[in-house]
Amino acid sequence: MAVITSNTVDPATVPHEAAFLPGLIGSFTAQIRAFVQATYSNCLFEVLYPPDVNNFALTRVINYPTGDWTPANLNCLKTESFTYTYDRDLDMSLVSMNSVNSLGFTPSERSHLVGVSDSSTAWLKEVRLAQSQGFESVVLFALDQMCLIGYSLPLSTGMRRSARLR
Repeated sequence: MAVITSNTVDPATVPHEAAFLPGLIGSFTAQIRAFVQATYSNCLFEVLYPPDVNNFALTRVINYPTGDWTPANLNCLKTESFTYTYDRDLDMSLVSMNSVNSLGFTPSERSHLVGVSDSSTAWLKEVRLAQSQGFESVVLFALDQMCLIGYSLPLSTGMRRSARLR
C-alpha cells in the first residue's frame, strides 16, 4: 500500500488503495454479519456512517464499502454529524443526513444519531430535522447529558426564535 499522508489526497492517485480499503471494510462487516447470524438468525444489522468526517474525496471512497453496505445486507444505515451539530450548522446537518440518499436506503431504512448537548448548540433542532425526514429512528447520543443538564421528557416540539448571521 502507498503511504497516504492526508485525507485530502485525490483517490485517483491511489487507485489500488481506493479499491482495496472499502473492500476490506465490506469483507470485515460481512464476516461479522455471518458470525452473528449463525447464532441469531433473525438479528438486524445497521452501520453508523459519519458523513461530516468523511467529507473528503478520499474518505468518501475508502470508508464506505458500496459493495457491501447495501439495503440487501443492512437493515438500517445510520448517519451522524457531530461536527455540524457542535458548529451549530443545521444546513450542513441536513446535507449530512441526505448525503447517502443515492445509496438505495429508504427513509424507513435510515436513522440519524444526534449528540445531546447544552442549549448553545442546535441539537434539538437537528432532532426535529431528522424526524422530518421520516427516518426509522432518531437516536440521542450522550443521554447522561440529559440528566446532567436537566432536560425533561418528552423533548420540546416547539420552535424557538433564532437568527442566522453570516
